[in-house]
Amino acid sequence: MIKTKIFMEDFERPSIDKQINKWIAKHPDYIVVDVKLQSNVVDDIDSCCVVRDALVIYREYENV
Repeated sequence: MIKTKIFMEDFERPSIDKQINKWIAKHPDYIVVDVKLQSNVVDDIDSCCVVRDALVIYREYENV
């Protein structure tokens, strides 16, 4: 079965790379099928920032 997990990067969370690597280290039985990266610019009245996220598509090793 294909599953997904989303990771978001902001001021309070570490980089997406670190989050994904830590998650993979905790789940060695997962096989990453694909990673979809996305960046958006949020332009507010007072400020502008870049929001990044990643959608990880994976499956469990047992279900191969």
